[in-house]
Amino acid sequence: MSRLKRLQTVEGVMGDKADRAAREFGRVQEQLQQEQQRLEQLQQFRAEYQGRLTGDASEPMDAFRLRDFNAFILRIDAAIEQQRGQIREVEQKLERARAQWNEERTRADALGKVVDQERQTEARREQKREQSQADELAARMFAHRRNRP
Repeated sequence: MSRLKRLQTVEGVMGDKADRAAREFGRVQEQLQQEQQRLEQLQQFRAEYQGRLTGDASEPMDAFRLRDFNAFILRIDAAIEQQRGQIREVEQKLERARAQWNEERTRADALGKVVDQERQTEARREQKREQSQADELAARMFAHRRNRP
């Protein structure tokens, strides 16, 4: 197997790794968007629930109902904080995926340049070989014509 063929095989493997890293980066981006949407939904739900309390001001609230309302708001606030933590984790995961993708892409690009250089080197060798064969054939033909009476 020629050096060029070996390099092309490795280039294919490196390209596949870069593609997988890009897909993972995209998947994590989507995950981050979903987590951010969940946070927005929780925040909207809290605002709506809080609005119910102020909207029902005409109806007096006893101490038990107020306690339950406040406890529920606290649970929503805890869920919001937990979701913010989840978003921070996914953002870190996204940064790692981005770094991995950049690293794999850089390696694949560098190997692609090596393959291109080897391809050019091989083409030059082939041209030299063909030129050498053509020169040899021309020399034989010239010698054959000279030796003819």
